[in-house]
Amino acid sequence: MEGLAGLRLGRYEVVKYLASGGMAQVLLARSSGIEGFERFVVIKRIHPERAREDHVVNMFLDEARLAASLHHTNIVQVHDIGEERGEYFFAMDYIHGEDLRRILTILCERQEVIPIEHIVTIVMSAAAALHYAHEARGPDRKPLHIVHRDVSPANIIVGYDGNVKVVDFGIAKAALRSSETQSGTLKGKIAYMSPEQCMGESIDRRSDVFALGIVLYELMTVRRLFKGSSDFLTMSAIVAGNVPKPSEHRADLPPELEAICLKALAHIPSERYQSAEAMRSALEQFAADRSLRTSTAKLAEWMAALFGRRPEPWLVDGDSIKPVVGVDFDRADTGLAQTPTPGKRMFTPPPGSLLARARRKLASPIGVPVLATPPAVAAAAPAKPARDNIWTNTPTAQLAAPIEATPAPARRRRRRVAVAAALPVIAILAVIATRVVGGGDGSAPAAVGEAPPPPPPAVAPAPPPPAPPPPAPAASDVPVVSPPADDAKPTTASREPAPAKSKPAGKRPTKKPPPTKPTSTSSTTSKKWDPTTLLP
Repeated sequence: MEGLAGLRLGRYEVVKYLASGGMAQVLLARSSGIEGFERFVVIKRIHPERAREDHVVNMFLDEARLAASLHHTNIVQVHDIGEERGEYFFAMDYIHGEDLRRILTILCERQEVIPIEHIVTIVMSAAAALHYAHEARGPDRKPLHIVHRDVSPANIIVGYDGNVKVVDFGIAKAALRSSETQSGTLKGKIAYMSPEQCMGESIDRRSDVFALGIVLYELMTVRRLFKGSSDFLTMSAIVAGNVPKPSEHRADLPPELEAICLKALAHIPSERYQSAEAMRSALEQFAADRSLRTSTAKLAEWMAALFGRRPEPWLVDGDSIKPVVGVDFDRADTGLAQTPTPGKRMFTPPPGSLLARARRKLASPIGVPVLATPPAVAAAAPAKPARDNIWTNTPTAQLAAPIEATPAPARRRRRRVAVAAALPVIAILAVIATRVVGGGDGSAPAAVGEAPPPPPPAVAPAPPPPAPPPPAPAASDVPVVSPPADDAKPTTASREPAPAKSKPAGKRPTKKPPPTKPTSTSSTTSKKWDPTTLLP
């Protein structure tokens, strides 16, 4: 970039422009001293147009303070921090080498793979750096609880001398940070996030172990693991956890190394290595069992064979800027992990979730099937799951099958509507039952003849009171007439609640009021069923 050479930032003089990111520029600078002393460093300077954004400045200064507190042979050291004309910058070690992203790009173009011993050397060094950061303590000797959150090939540098360095703690989560990460905000490269990081849940050092497992997988296969046509599909593939075995894409992989990789990529955090040191120890034991020579000297020889002998940039005239390498080093459309594809049985993520935010960025509104997670995931989840959680508790056998899922708010709304609709029905039934029970006199006349289906057949026979006289049963076929000596008017069977109408029937000899006679409203042969006759 023109105009930067010779620019002074504090006691540093800019020599060359190296690279640029979303928040800052990376410059090669020189620090001079007495008697011809010179030291070349890398200056990371915040973009002038973003120097007025408070949250950007706070993140930038947090990265400088955090990196300056870490002193490890596999972590790039920060030496100085300063301000010049309102622009913040900090100085750190210059590493003469290449990041893993560029290494994988060259290998993919040449259709080559990394030797097993060099893979082990690189990942062991990165694991040692991460474990040191995870265990770091502040000046008060309290744990800093650092989580890198951006472990990826772009942030692991292999020097031409064979040394491996982890860089860029810009989005690391730590107690030392003065600026808090907004809840639910995605931090880190999408394709190298852990499942819990994608879901916006709380994370710890095991999230970095998962990301380092992705790096190990890609070093072994020289292929991207998680990659979809959108951020939403990429995160859905990570959450689904359908990781194929690396040996399916590289036949010479030892099964022990494959097992280490798959354990680091376990979907459930409790099933992974619980620390980066545990993963490093497993790799070290594997190398010892296989008699692999894992040394920086051998790695330096391999780097020289891959890139040739390259001089330091301050020994080369002019700006020798390396071409920018994208994340897609393998140029493939999708990653090796199965990505959910649109289908008939689709669903929309819950509003406000991280996946929903990524979903809104899609050009065409499509859904993605929710993939079931093992029951152990639900058991390991907190009692009150995060609102971004879209896991469903379905059997493991259905892990790869799309299933329909109804968001929790919709289910709760349907339950409330059902309860509200049932309350009036229950109240009406209660009133009817109260009136029916309260209106009876305790007798239970039998239902005969053409009674409706509700009364059970058992109540049809007459009860055991004294047998009725012979003329009584014939009354069901003809109108009931009083004896000749009395009134000649026909009389109908009286209803139990209306005793006044039952006076003419009282002239019958020794007959109880109508326990055996059906209730009727006329002198015809048709009978009408009275529901009160069924109540005791």
